[in-house]
Amino acid sequence: MKEVKSKELKVGISRRDFMKLAAMSGLTAWMVEKGLTWKDLFNMASDTLADPINIIWTGNGWCGGNTIAFIDAMNPAVEDVVTQVTFNLQPIQLRQPSIPQLGNVNLVYHPILMPEDDMAYPTMEAALAGLFDPYVLVVEGTMFDEFGLYYQKPSGSFWCSAGRTPSGEVLLCDQFVFNLMKRAALVYATGACATYGGIPSTTNGLGQRTPTYTMGMLDDPYRGILGFPAYLHEVYEKGLGTFNGETVIDEDIYAVTNSPYNTAYPGPSYHWQSKLGQPIVAIAADPPAGDWIMRTLVAGVLYARGLAPPPSSYLDIFNRPKFFYGNETHQNCPRAGFFAQGIFAKEFGDPQCTYSLGCKGTEANSPAPLLGWVGGVGGCTRGGVCIACTAPGFPDLYEPFYAPPNAPTLPSTTLLAAAAGVGVVVGVGSYLLSRTRRKPLTPKAKEVS
Repeated sequence: MKEVKSKELKVGISRRDFMKLAAMSGLTAWMVEKGLTWKDLFNMASDTLADPINIIWTGNGWCGGNTIAFIDAMNPAVEDVVTQVTFNLQPIQLRQPSIPQLGNVNLVYHPILMPEDDMAYPTMEAALAGLFDPYVLVVEGTMFDEFGLYYQKPSGSFWCSAGRTPSGEVLLCDQFVFNLMKRAALVYATGACATYGGIPSTTNGLGQRTPTYTMGMLDDPYRGILGFPAYLHEVYEKGLGTFNGETVIDEDIYAVTNSPYNTAYPGPSYHWQSKLGQPIVAIAADPPAGDWIMRTLVAGVLYARGLAPPPSSYLDIFNRPKFFYGNETHQNCPRAGFFAQGIFAKEFGDPQCTYSLGCKGTEANSPAPLLGWVGGVGGCTRGGVCIACTAPGFPDLYEPFYAPPNAPTLPSTTLLAAAAGVGVVVGVGSYLLSRTRRKPLTPKAKEVS
């Protein structure tokens, strides 16, 4: 990969060192020491824009829905953000940046959108060698129990392959993502499957999981499923990280990035940190709208440029950006006025509140009713109901999706007490009761933080 020579800024610091400093909490103190204003800082950051921020996008146990949403993004669009693609490990300039502050953004790897095939292994090796620093890792789709932490598969079998090694061996998706996590500046999980496990991680209602034992990048405290970093930690600690006789999980992923292994709620994977000391960012939904994906990634690129706050400053308890997931779907819904009056739809197509038809908008956080989908048009709640696909526990805790709840009346105090004792949902006409329907397997946390 072509080296971009670092030139010295007027304040006696290289561009590369400036970018490292910009990611640190001491930036303001450094500005005061140098007598710099934010305008000066912007000019300095602009001087780095020729150096690309690289994006490596992995597809694991996926349907491709997030990629389709990514392509459909309109504000901003893909062509407004991505200025380079990588071919034969070399960047190809497609166009000049249309958003000046972003500079060059290089889509290094994507299983569907990249211009060549069989590049997973070369991309991984180049990333481990630091040739793509700084890079943003985007994970789409679930991860798998390839190493027998929960279920021992027949020797040599596997659930998901990212490609082949030069010797023809299988490159496991788990192995691919594990190695890319080691040097990633930022890590994003996009979609319900990649965030908390989604539909592939569905249980049978009694806690029994599917044979693949899939998981998201983050722990699902409602279903008791570990996220991928915590899974990798357990695999390494128990010496299980081998495939076909070769050790592929060769380090503790927490030790690699000096992350604390903290089991505090909502789980240890929430405390894993990337190379820049940032947690995994969850772009939740099944799938999220393209604009949600794109704007969240743009915020990360701007942070890498030193022009925006770190992701850790705007995430909720489940690592979702508050600028999209800060309010309940219900609070963003134009039908909420009907809910307050106790006026509910009797069938789909009625303009009233669809709570009576099974809407879970009081139990999930998303801007879907407010922002719509492609170009602000459409979206699940425009004609249907919210099925809580942005929340941990989806889909198990929110099924059946379209079953009408009980009569919209407030239950008696005695009935509420009885319901709380057995963990049963009774009388969902009350907003207060709707907020207490879902009980996590560990100490309770509210959706809104």
